[in-house]
Amino acid sequence: MHTRCPPPKRFKPAGTILWTRYSPTAPPFARGRRKRTGRRAQGIRYEQRGHDFFEKLYGTRYIPSPWFQFLEEDSCAPRWCQPDALLFDPAQGRIHILEFKLQHTSDAWWQLRQLYFPVIRSIFPKALWDIALCEVVKWFDPSTAFPEKIVMAEKPEIVLGGELGVHIWRP
Repeated sequence: MHTRCPPPKRFKPAGTILWTRYSPTAPPFARGRRKRTGRRAQGIRYEQRGHDFFEKLYGTRYIPSPWFQFLEEDSCAPRWCQPDALLFDPAQGRIHILEFKLQHTSDAWWQLRQLYFPVIRSIFPKALWDIALCEVVKWFDPSTAFPEKIVMAEKPEIVLGGELGVHIWRP
């Protein structure tokens, strides 16, 4: 692992997962969130524009902001997570987990590889589904430290199972 890529503050990777379930509604702590400002607000607007664009492009195969609840081994209480989007490709037997960021960052690796991947893998069996990871960014700096080799992807759906791709999308 790249030593220059520490986990984001307050980040907790998924441990050994005992069960996971999809939730059609947001957890109580996520309802009525406060309004964001500055860079965070820019990121939220970028993500929302991305959802609008990709929903038109992919239709019902694109699921924006799904909530999942999961229980880890040696834990008393379930945890929640919310990937930015899932893109299903039934013909290829592949699920793409998308993470929107204004600029390429190692934080995306921690979220995609250490949290969302194990949670989604626990629901969708390896025998039936490949899982691909894709960071969707507005700005890409190739000198950004990153824990693994990435694949530059012209479209998110070309990232193969097990790979981590970066797709530059500028609205």
